[in-house]
Amino acid sequence: MSKKNGAPKNEKAAAARAQAQKNVKSQERKTMVGIIVGAVAVLAIFGGIVYFIVQSGKIPGLDDPNVVAPAGADATGGIAVGTGGVVGEDVPTDVQRLDVYEDYMCPICGSFEEINAEDINAMREAGTVAVYYHPLAILDYYSMGTQYSTRAANAAATVADAAPEAYLDFSAALYANQPAENTEGLSDAQIEQIAITAGVPEDVAATFEDGKFTKWVIAATDQASQDFAEQEQRTATPTIMLDRTILLQADVPFFEEGVLKAHIESQE
Repeated sequence: MSKKNGAPKNEKAAAARAQAQKNVKSQERKTMVGIIVGAVAVLAIFGGIVYFIVQSGKIPGLDDPNVVAPAGADATGGIAVGTGGVVGEDVPTDVQRLDVYEDYMCPICGSFEEINAEDINAMREAGTVAVYYHPLAILDYYSMGTQYSTRAANAAATVADAAPEAYLDFSAALYANQPAENTEGLSDAQIEQIAITAGVPEDVAATFEDGKFTKWVIAATDQASQDFAEQEQRTATPTIMLDRTILLQADVPFFEEGVLKAHIESQE
């Protein structure tokens, strides 16, 4: 999760909060455009929905023997990071569980990280919460056919598996270099270089293009959608769960420094 130097902390938080509000409004506009287009092309969209449903039947589950999960991942598709910042090590079991669902193409996720990363890291390091990260791929259609969300999530899973001590730094670096929606996103070579700069061994970064965890990313994203639907919530990022109950989904009130941390601590 990202932590940047530069402008005073309060100025950064204000800027990130303003950007989050802008992103939410932008997403609302996109939704409205989608509704208008849908009204004009009902038959085409209906056909697309049917096709999606048919194709969804082919999505593997996380328990599918053909799905390779990264080390440290659990049955929900969450990657556990312990108190020392290493995937799968020193993860407390007798504290509140915090699940962070994000998509590396999601600008609101970037704003969420800017404001809340330091607090989440502090709680994790203190052992007051067990943090599970869920790299999802729900915004591939915003990367002009390059499937950036899937590629970035696969890279994150690869690092979690083969360089667990570098997972948080790599994830933070992806947000620090986050591409804009409706672009091709970062190339595989760029993701590889970012990983190496973040401390991922070169031989590990070189395997990103193998797509070893692509099926897991797809299955984990589908599992997240099912888990959200069970709580009558849409598939959206960022989504935060506290003890497996959805706490927020792209909610601007939590895009203010300290508010999320205070809320979590009040539930202890």
